[in-house]
Amino acid sequence: MKSIILCEGSTDFALLQYYMRTANGWLDGNVTGNTFDGKLKTSRILKRNTDSLQVGGCGGCHRIIPAFEYILEVNSFSVGTEGFDRIVMITDRDEVETESEFIENVKNKLAINNVQAKDEVDNNKWVKCEYINGQGKKRTVQILVLIVPFEETGAMETFLLNAIAQDNSYDANIINECNNFVSSVDVEKRYLTQRRYITKAKFDVYFSIRTPVGQFVERQNILKNVAWEKYTLIQSSFEKLKDLSSE
Repeated sequence: MKSIILCEGSTDFALLQYYMRTANGWLDGNVTGNTFDGKLKTSRILKRNTDSLQVGGCGGCHRIIPAFEYILEVNSFSVGTEGFDRIVMITDRDEVETESEFIENVKNKLAINNVQAKDEVDNNKWVKCEYINGQGKKRTVQILVLIVPFEETGAMETFLLNAIAQDNSYDANIINECNNFVSSVDVEKRYLTQRRYITKAKFDVYFSIRTPVGQFVERQNILKNVAWEKYTLIQSSFEKLKDLSSE
């Protein structure tokens, strides 16, 4: 089975990979995935037995729908089993105008690209769709939209910081100080205008102190040692990501 996850930015892109590895048994395929004519800013392919999973960071919520449409076009020109079997779009409720608008955009792209949904497209629901590939053969693709309320307690970044704090009291103090700083520094809310920005800033400030010169290996070690499988207890909708493997 061949699948792709479309997410917002580089942080989600990185953390989702660790989640899929730890919680769902995927392995790094050591391959940078196709960026589809620049529709993806970052991309990586994971492997699990005979299944492949491409994780793509689109560079913002507004870029997810264009990337989704491009994937539909890729499927329409595909030959044999080249097309994607499952497409997941993950975004934050804070980053979209309304949930209904995002879903309507998905429906619109399906219609424009002659992809027929066999059920009503909705949030947190696998939807079977049919399309004709480059050989003129009918193929199926499953679509999953996850518009997740990444409130403070449910954000992947917050989960990670809490996990580090529970493991190390010294780092816990640093994280607390960083959080207090971010919460109070932009008094007029000129820059941290959304709750999601504040969450990401807390994450970035901690790592700028912990690894100030961007030591890639140390950051990797921190991330991979987190028990990501426990994150599903916070974001239950992520349970559906288990369906990206045929086993």
